[in-house]
Amino acid sequence: MRNVTRFTVLLVSLAGLSSIAWAQCNTNGCNPSFPERRTISVTGTAQVTGDADLAVVRVGYKLFGADAKSAYDHATEVSNAIMNALTASGIAKASIESTSQVLQHTQVYDLQQYPMGSEDREHRQFTVTQSWIIRVKPDQAATALNTAVDAGANESGWIQWIVEDPSVLQAKASSEAVANAHKIAEEIAAKSGVHLGHLVSANENQNGPVYGGPVGMAGGSIYGMGDAVMMSGGMQGQNQQLAINSRRVEFHATVFAVFAIEDEATPAK
Repeated sequence: MRNVTRFTVLLVSLAGLSSIAWAQCNTNGCNPSFPERRTISVTGTAQVTGDADLAVVRVGYKLFGADAKSAYDHATEVSNAIMNALTASGIAKASIESTSQVLQHTQVYDLQQYPMGSEDREHRQFTVTQSWIIRVKPDQAATALNTAVDAGANESGWIQWIVEDPSVLQAKASSEAVANAHKIAEEIAAKSGVHLGHLVSANENQNGPVYGGPVGMAGGSIYGMGDAVMMSGGMQGQNQQLAINSRRVEFHATVFAVFAIEDEATPAK
């Protein structure tokens, strides 16, 4: 009966600890010949931010034609006009990448607003879409977008803000996550009346960069428009464009860390 009572008291005492500090046997099993392994396991998190040093601007167009040939011919004119305008503005061809180009029958949802047999409907029987991504410095994003739109890119605007070499920010996030885990473990040890020892192991789940601002999904990446304001009503003859500010890029890291309990300390009051 006394042994049962002691076991009950032990369970109650362990339950009073901070839920993630516990005693456990080592990998050799609960063998009396081996000392038990006493550890504290915690999860630490961190978030660091940095300025984007590359903007990936998506530009493209969508147009219609009465038949495949006329739609394609029109698309060829618009396509070349956009590419010529971009390269003439100083953007290298190597920085412009084609991502899609599709000629197809027009979808029903693009035709339903036009009555059957109407001229507008007949002139929209085929659709051509094409898109590119343009890699430029953040302060060139607005100019690249404006140049493409002026040349006929009527489906454009998504911008992905990137840190070209994320290793420094990733390493910083990892380090801060481990430090955060250590701080939490110290608090648990102090409240539990034990002494925190060395780091036994750490496993990281690094979430990678997160781009601030309104987002939409495209091609598996996260895109944000940035801070954009349409400039209109300016002086006649001036070429106004969107005012776009680059976004700061966030890196998140989560570390599951295990710390040893080395010796007993005076129980916390």
